[in-house]
Amino acid sequence: MSSSSDTIKAGAQATVRERALVAALADETRRSEVLIRVGEAVGAGRDIDVIVQTVVDGGVELTRAEVGAFFYDYDGGRFGFYALSGAQRSALEHFPMPRNTAVFAQTFAGVAIVRSDDILADPRYGGNPPFNGIPGGHPPVRSYLAAPVVSRSGEVLGGLLFGHSEPGRFSAADERVVAGVAGLGAAAVDAMRRRNEALAASEAQRGVEASLAERLSFALDAGRMGSWALDVDSRAYEASDLCKANYGRQPDEDFGFADLVASIHEADRDRMTRAMEAAIRDGSDYDIEYRVIWPDGQVRWVHARGRADAIVPGGAAKRMAGISLDITERRRAEARQQLMLNELNHRVKNTLATVQSIAFQTLRTARTPWEFREAFEARLLALSETHNLLTQENWEGAALRAIIDSELEALGGVGRAVVVPGAEVHLSPKAAVAVGMGIHELATNAVKYGALSVSRGVVTVHWQVRDGLLELDWTESDGPRVETPQRRGFGSRLLEKGLAAELGGSVELMYRKQGLTCAMRLPMAALEGRNRA
Repeated sequence: MSSSSDTIKAGAQATVRERALVAALADETRRSEVLIRVGEAVGAGRDIDVIVQTVVDGGVELTRAEVGAFFYDYDGGRFGFYALSGAQRSALEHFPMPRNTAVFAQTFAGVAIVRSDDILADPRYGGNPPFNGIPGGHPPVRSYLAAPVVSRSGEVLGGLLFGHSEPGRFSAADERVVAGVAGLGAAAVDAMRRRNEALAASEAQRGVEASLAERLSFALDAGRMGSWALDVDSRAYEASDLCKANYGRQPDEDFGFADLVASIHEADRDRMTRAMEAAIRDGSDYDIEYRVIWPDGQVRWVHARGRADAIVPGGAAKRMAGISLDITERRRAEARQQLMLNELNHRVKNTLATVQSIAFQTLRTARTPWEFREAFEARLLALSETHNLLTQENWEGAALRAIIDSELEALGGVGRAVVVPGAEVHLSPKAAVAVGMGIHELATNAVKYGALSVSRGVVTVHWQVRDGLLELDWTESDGPRVETPQRRGFGSRLLEKGLAAELGGSVELMYRKQGLTCAMRLPMAALEGRNRA
């Protein structure tokens, strides 16, 4: 049945949106974790090979590439193979190194990021002998993404190249991610190069270390991560400017270990101190999320990670260092997602209960299967129309006038009904469904048996708000002669008992000879959802 299909389709669309939100949140969380891991490797690493490999691995994971590589400039424009992820090194070592051809020129010149949805169809591809393209036996590449790795001084250190065997796998978002990864790689390579040079010249060592710290700070700032260090014995605590900002402090403010502990939400404070003491005692990772209270009263979420270390190998931990990241938006997104899931579950249950009630009551009053089908379809369509109105308003409610117009239009009664609107009334989702079903029953009765069943008949709808009540009157005139029915059908019971009970008001049907009259008196608190538990 079309109305039932529409209702099911609306539910399915809501489910698809929820799944998309869950997938987007999971992907954002995954990317944050990868960036934190790469940032930690850059900050704590002492081996350039390990750092570069971590950067390449992180790029592959963030872009979901099948293969990634870093080529470095070892001789003024001649590039060598340095690090590989996603394939065995032996699979590529015997191939010639890339040159400044049309495909690679922008990358190795440090000009721009290059992204191609299908490199085989790219006009820059395939015009250089001896292979005129990818050599035979090379891992297949269709999607191609490359970013130059440029130091802060402007020197091109090399290029990060990523590939996938299927076309169209990289997006504009991946370009931005790779740009950030390339920045981390540049900071790491540049800093480590300067550090090694400093080891050979003790007089210049202090300046080089300062440069290393600056570039490390640049890399952490790019990922919005603050850095911190703690002396285990003295509890002396040092925090970067961005780390202080994560706790609502200005760069020039003092922020010691006692201030850190005091800023943590009282409900999370013991958990944080226990986690830190366990990391110091056991040498385990310190990884925790907690709420912090800023000086202005804001409550924010922070993700802190770190590790304790001993100055003398095998000795007790003497220091601890790590990073902090503001994850408030992620936490809020998770809360919104859970709220939406709970609301969706509530709506589905209510809809199923409504459909079940409609089916049961229609079956009780229908005399033939055909009569049941016709009435049941019409009532499901009315329910679907009300749901459409609610969907247009993001399920925040619907206007009373819109509900009345929708039901009259569906039954062809717009030109035959006189709607005299009163105050603008906005109904909650629960009230909108109840009132919509009631108006549908009145309109259906008018079209079949009442004023709208003859050409001269007129329906007048008028409402006003007085003393906290919605007073809505449905009046039919100039229709067939009306007699009090011998038995109450579904529509009468829904109006006088169901609608009245649902909203805590009263509904009275009066069978006047000149036409049916329905008087609804419904509390505004129930209609607007203010008394909802």
